Amino acid sequence: MIDSQLNKFLKPALNEIAKQFINFGFKANFITFVGFFFGLCSFYFIVNSLFINAIIFLFLNRFCDGIDGAIARLTKETDVGAFYDIVLDFIFYSLFPIAFIFVDINNSYSVCFLLLSFVATQTTFLASAWIIEKNKISISDGHKKSFFYSGGITEGFETITCFTLMLLFHEFADYIAYIFGILCWITFFTRVNFIKKILNFKKNIN
Repeated sequence: MIDSQLNKFLKPALNEIAKQFINFGFKANFITFVGFFFGLCSFYFIVNSLFINAIIFLFLNRFCDGIDGAIARLTKETDVGAFYDIVLDFIFYSLFPIAFIFVDINNSYSVCFLLLSFVATQTTFLASAWIIEKNKISISDGHKKSFFYSGGITEGFETITCFTLMLLFHEFADYIAYIFGILCWITFFTRVNFIKKILNFKKNIN
């Protein structure tokens, strides 16, 4: 929901940090995989109920996610890099809530609901990008992306906020998961409605 505004604020700082990484010879894809490794570490710490450690590696994962994109923009952006970034992000977003089942088996229902909600938002996210590209519809919010980025009330910032709250208040992780899952479904229907409006508009002008 606020990712675009947050990007405007963070982009200059990320670009400066990315330049230093480039000077040391780091590639965007390498940072992507390092970030995924940090995500796996966060999963491990959650399973072992080391929640502060998990928060640290969650933030390291998100830091890498910002830096790899900045490096890609400053160097030569590739479709392969964008592919790795999307796939590994989606895997991490799925692994994270699953870890809470190991913490308390009673979280199973809420985690399943949250995972289903993630599937709904992620499929509409990718389907929106495919439809926009297929129909050659030009939509821009002023940010360069490898694909059309369909927003909603549960974007990256909100997802990480949810994950952080689940770690800080792990006794209430199931309630947080249910609430965020409902918000994900609102995003799902918002995206579906958005694409319907776009396609109807295109149909009417043709």
